[in-house]
Amino acid sequence: MTPHTGPSRIQHAGQCQIAVIWIDWYPYHLARFNGLQSAAGINEVAGIELVGGIGVHTGLQFREDRPDHLRIETLRPNSDWHNVSKLGLSITLFRALSRLNPQVVLIPGYYTLPAFAAMAWTKLHRRTSVLMTETAAIDHLRIPWKERLKSTVIRTMFDWAVTGGVAHVRYLQQLGFPSDRIAHFYDVVCNERIRTSTEALRKSDSPQSHGLPQNYFLFVGRLAEEKNVRGLVEAWLNYREKGGVWSLVLAGDGPERDAISSLLAESPHRDDVRFMGHRSSRELIPCFAFARCFVLPSTREPWGLVVNEAMASSLPVIVSKKCGCVEDLVIDRVNGLIFDPEEDGALVNCLQKISSLASDQLPVWGTRSAHRIASYTPRDFGEQISRILTWSKVQRAKQAASQRSLPAPGHSIRADRPNATPDTAERVG
Repeated sequence: MTPHTGPSRIQHAGQCQIAVIWIDWYPYHLARFNGLQSAAGINEVAGIELVGGIGVHTGLQFREDRPDHLRIETLRPNSDWHNVSKLGLSITLFRALSRLNPQVVLIPGYYTLPAFAAMAWTKLHRRTSVLMTETAAIDHLRIPWKERLKSTVIRTMFDWAVTGGVAHVRYLQQLGFPSDRIAHFYDVVCNERIRTSTEALRKSDSPQSHGLPQNYFLFVGRLAEEKNVRGLVEAWLNYREKGGVWSLVLAGDGPERDAISSLLAESPHRDDVRFMGHRSSRELIPCFAFARCFVLPSTREPWGLVVNEAMASSLPVIVSKKCGCVEDLVIDRVNGLIFDPEEDGALVNCLQKISSLASDQLPVWGTRSAHRIASYTPRDFGEQISRILTWSKVQRAKQAASQRSLPAPGHSIRADRPNATPDTAERVG
């Protein structure tokens, strides 16, 4: 995973209808981009990546190589997000948008200088701005004056918003954003690639050949405090002490790695925890393919795209109620279990319940997961944005027609106006 150093692809590719901006592009950004191209047309969509190095997660790079043919330009190929000049980046972004001249601009958030540059460009050029957001009310402590300021910014600067699920829609409505300007399916992954890859691997291979145990719970993500991985390990140790036999696989890395290792150091069950380290999306396929259940125990999680990936892999899921996806993707005791991470013993009980399901019941729950996530695809996201593009074109046509109907500069409408009385002519003249 090295920074992109190739030539800019956009500046020679002409203008576009839709431009989408992200700080650094992960595999699920590429999935959304492909969904946009599928719905709106390959030549109508251009991508802008702000930095090609390490993005918002300091010390970890989730960016992966991407096909060279994709119409995506990296503005600062060799820079990291936390050390790049935001002012210089904003100027470069403004110029890139002017070069592309899109009708619709998808903007990642509203709180960075480059985001404000993109907002300013859309207002200056009378184009449609779309806020991409997956923030819910419970994600952070909300301070009233900041919420009022945020409400003013998003209602003033954005024409539309595209978001993940019901929790995010509620928060946008709470901020006063119009309900009829909220689009959906922002949080999607490439379901089909994951489904076919995991199915093929199950048929042709075994977990042991990939260094995986026979039966295990799976966690995928950063080993960070808000992910509550330590809480998961503590619950799993409790589960094993009560007679549970499944192992635990942790795929990821991060600042909590040493603390988790220390927690396991004195346990007789430590050898049944596998640290897989940070893995690319391709390298994660075996982890998903052979897991019995996926667990996301976060205490704060805007959405949780790894839940999409697990469900596309036909896995039952255990998901914290603090995750933004839980209301949309998980039906308790149907395709998984929902728990409160602040409730003592809640996660232990979930681990016990899942591992005690009859062997023929687990695949049923997994099949239900696969059916449910099938309605959340990159194409669905693309179609939502394509509808916004259609709306934008209609609005622009109306504005042009309105301008054509106005009198020419310096021309007065007087008594020769049809049906105008002398008094009327006097008033408007």
